[in-house]
Amino acid sequence: MKRLSVLFPYLKRHKFSLLASLVFAIIFDFALVILPLINAKMIDEITSLIGTANSLNDTQFFLYLIYSIILILALLVFNFAFETTVNTVVEKINVELRNAVFEKLNKVSIKYIDSHNHGDLVSRCVTDTENVNNALISAFRQFFQGVVVLLATLIIMFIYNWLLAIVVVILIPFGFLISYFVAKNSSKNFKKQAKINGVLSGNALETFKNLDLINSLNYGDKAFENYSKINDELYVVGQRAQFVSSFTNPTTRLVNNSTYAIVGVVAAILCVLSSGSDNVLLGASCTVGTILAFIQYSNQFAKPFNEISSCITEIQTGLSSLDRISEILAEENDIDEGSILIQENPKIIEFCKVFFEYEEKKPIINDFNLKIKQGQKVSLVGPTGCGKTTMINLLLRFYDPQNGSIRFDDTSLVAVKKSSIRKSFGMVLQDTWIFNGTVFDNIAYGKKDATIEEVESIAKEVNIYNFIQRLPNGFDTKISDKSGLSIGEKQLICIARVALMKPEMMILDEATSNIDTRNELKIASAFNRIMKGKTSIIIAHRLSTIKNSDLIVVMDKGSIVEVGNHKELLEKNGFYAKLYNAQYSN
Repeated sequence: MKRLSVLFPYLKRHKFSLLASLVFAIIFDFALVILPLINAKMIDEITSLIGTANSLNDTQFFLYLIYSIILILALLVFNFAFETTVNTVVEKINVELRNAVFEKLNKVSIKYIDSHNHGDLVSRCVTDTENVNNALISAFRQFFQGVVVLLATLIIMFIYNWLLAIVVVILIPFGFLISYFVAKNSSKNFKKQAKINGVLSGNALETFKNLDLINSLNYGDKAFENYSKINDELYVVGQRAQFVSSFTNPTTRLVNNSTYAIVGVVAAILCVLSSGSDNVLLGASCTVGTILAFIQYSNQFAKPFNEISSCITEIQTGLSSLDRISEILAEENDIDEGSILIQENPKIIEFCKVFFEYEEKKPIINDFNLKIKQGQKVSLVGPTGCGKTTMINLLLRFYDPQNGSIRFDDTSLVAVKKSSIRKSFGMVLQDTWIFNGTVFDNIAYGKKDATIEEVESIAKEVNIYNFIQRLPNGFDTKISDKSGLSIGEKQLICIARVALMKPEMMILDEATSNIDTRNELKIASAFNRIMKGKTSIIIAHRLSTIKNSDLIVVMDKGSIVEVGNHKELLEKNGFYAKLYNAQYSN
């Protein structure tokens, strides 16, 4: 029950639709349970004519026939109403559940996202929610229709013939017990199957995302080998899970068919012994109609058990997927203790004895101290892995330092609302992000109320207006990450996106590393206009792009080793000079 608790809020939202489907199911079940009685009466009316000179017109056969037709029509109508209602409710729950998972992934900490396989997270958001959807449809059908049929059939059987009812009740549950034990043993295999399926999705996502690099390195065969290895593991686990669960249905059917045979034999014996008497075996008399009715009732009584056994694999898969979804939904949201909103650009951004590590005992930033004044253009340089990008992650509070603090003037960054911090910064990264949409949509992504005039103006400011005008439909041209744009062109669009937001402060993390030298000069000119008078933090490997920085902070192994402007650092002939000369010695 605990594992199903995650679904209760969604079920509660659709309680009226679920109540309606329950009413439809009860009416359907009532017709289903009464129909064998009517059919039995019809058979008995016919058999009563044997050895007499009477005709069907002298019996109530045609009245029972009309009742039977009415019940059959009721079965059709209310089964359709039940199926339609249940399917609609379950699809709505599926949509809401998928939205909840996606929304949760947008609210958890960056640390959670970084520490999990991205393909596995995608699998939980898409595949696992679909598995839950399929399991819900099966479960509702069995619960709403099966339980009512089970109880009603049981009552009527005991009223109609208690001895045959006991035979059915004793034999049928054996099939259910088999289903229970098989399900219990196969559950762990389905959980493992879902986990490996997530790993396989992650591998596929990683491969397709880097397919050009894989092909350029002739790594295709090895990539396929890795994928095939995981796929083979999934096959073994999946086959084991399916093999164990496959025992359920045939064994249950065997029990049920045996029940039909035994019920038929016992009913035939009672029918012979009765010989028209109602006093045989304390009222357990039997007619031909009774035999027919009980064969149908034994089938109806067994049906819920049969259907549960037939969809046990689907339900187990859904429960395993629900566990994986529950793990995400139970994850705590990104903690934001801050409540202060940034009203103006801070006069000083100060890092005070900052210490940070992603993994325990593996420090990335150690005793970092720095003051950035309002309007300064500050560049962070140093070898790969020295902690430059980590400092940006801390500044934007994607992570918080384990020790030390970051302050905006006299306010600790922890006290400032995260959304306010991130709204104050515009960030251009090395990696571009272009989504499926028009050029206008991509540029205006950060400003929902942007006008075409504003977008055109900012495009001119960052020197991409002419490039956009050459596209087939200008700003209305549909583009995507794979639409044929060069890396530099995509980066220019990303830069225009940030520039349109007119942030108070700018962060450039290797923003021009994928752009050719000619375009780099254009971008540098555009950046100078955009960043004029604003606090700017630049991370760059091309040291030529930071010559005009007010302050250059040289980092190595998470600490500051030098600070100064370009000229001062060259004159020191220290770490920075070695980096610079290494780039331009040739």
